Amino acid sequence: MFTQLKTSVCFVLFFSFFGCSPEKPITETKATVKISTETEPHTFDPRHVRGLSERTYMNSLYEGLTRSEAEGKIVPGMAETYAILPDKKTYVFKIRKSEWSDGQPVTAYDFYETWKTMLDPEFPSPNAYQFNVIKGAKEAKQGTISYAEVGIKALDERTLVIELEKPTPYFLELISTPFFYPVCLAAREKKDSHVAEWASNGPFKLEKKGNFTTEWTMVPNPYYWDRDAVKVDEVKILKLDNSTALQLFAQKELDWAGSPLSTIPIDALAYLKQQGNLNVQTANGVYFLRLNTDSPPFNNTKFRRALAYALNRSDLVEHVLQGEEIAAQRYTPAKANVRPLYQDNDLKQAKQLFKEALQEQNLTNKELPKITVCYANNPRAHKIAQVLQQQWKEAFGLQVELQSCEAKVYFDHLKNQNYQIGIGNWFADIHDPISFLEVFKHKDNGTNNTQWEHADYIQLINQSSEAKDKQRELLLENAEELLMAEMPIIPLFYASYKYLQNTDLKGIYFSELGYLDLKYVYFENTTAKIND
Repeated sequence: MFTQLKTSVCFVLFFSFFGCSPEKPITETKATVKISTETEPHTFDPRHVRGLSERTYMNSLYEGLTRSEAEGKIVPGMAETYAILPDKKTYVFKIRKSEWSDGQPVTAYDFYETWKTMLDPEFPSPNAYQFNVIKGAKEAKQGTISYAEVGIKALDERTLVIELEKPTPYFLELISTPFFYPVCLAAREKKDSHVAEWASNGPFKLEKKGNFTTEWTMVPNPYYWDRDAVKVDEVKILKLDNSTALQLFAQKELDWAGSPLSTIPIDALAYLKQQGNLNVQTANGVYFLRLNTDSPPFNNTKFRRALAYALNRSDLVEHVLQGEEIAAQRYTPAKANVRPLYQDNDLKQAKQLFKEALQEQNLTNKELPKITVCYANNPRAHKIAQVLQQQWKEAFGLQVELQSCEAKVYFDHLKNQNYQIGIGNWFADIHDPISFLEVFKHKDNGTNNTQWEHADYIQLINQSSEAKDKQRELLLENAEELLMAEMPIIPLFYASYKYLQNTDLKGIYFSELGYLDLKYVYFENTTAKIND
């Protein structure tokens, strides 16, 4: 659709656009929000969601029993009302009268049957573990009990009852996530399909037109229960080279560029800051390395810790990333005054552990197997990989190879344990540390991928689900200490979101969890976007 330019040329054009008087705004017959993305969505089926970028699509096309809105406020969604029984484990939801985008009613049975597919042992869903708070859900997924025995009951078309294993203080927020969205009958019948041929129940519906590999158009769902809240005519998400997106934003042909769907090129950050055009927002997310602990020498704890301690994260974030990221000295994004669980750039300790690890495995440095860092193909990840390569060579003399893959291929490598080191990230699904820590509870969790599992860690996570307040915090802290002592993952830095936004674009909520809520978006100056 748009000519793609080389980065250096694009920056010259980009800077000149911001330095000149504004171009005449492009006029359209519709109020259209245009957002850039750097990747094609892996799926439009909420049951299969794994990538962070897909959550913006899911949040626009679907709606769960509850919604998470501005500042993380939880409000009713498909559930018009709900009641929590005195045992604090039983929830009764009354489904509001609403329809799918094809006009068919959304019922309690849609939730019941969708979740049945999620808990089918044969159904591939990386986030099925999120259901483990529900009575019997884990056993159903393992195939040891039937779905009829799970604590999920549709009493009639409008009544859904959920019984939990234990009181879960974050449950109402948990069910606002895409993993608990319903899908329509056509989707359930196709089971493992990842395409978008069916109806949705959220504020928007997908309009399949044009080049569906580079442009995705969402239009208001005419049957959405809160249709009047949706003010724009359409949202177009365009797959663009990141430097091209900067040029188009400068030409007023884009309304949003950068996080969470794409990346502002690092080389442009300093200029954007200077011009006052860059928005930076704290993210509830961490970038880290997954280590395949079944692959020697990564099956040795001291070797993993040596790699972790040798990294100079401060240098990475200050001189390479330059986007107000914070060097991570633990896994979960730290609150103020929380003590670090290791020291950054601790070369003395790293070299000692490296020496001991080789001795334990009867290896010399020259006998180490080839080490490869795998990552999804994007400039940011490549720069991170180059820093790792350089720092480990300087610390240990390691020869590290870099393997860049398309995003889908990269996730397949993780899923099949066909990797040694993988650059990844995790953004919390809810505002609770369990969202970070639960991932590594079991090695068969579809999003763990490290092959690491530890009985004491499992016990601490389990105990935390029964504890309250300070005791719960302490148990989760102990679990994180154990995770960092074992180091199946190596935290790098806490993320920040960097983006450009049309100043006329209002009502858009950018969650620190990493998605855009487009339900209430509108243009303050509509004459700039609409012209009949």
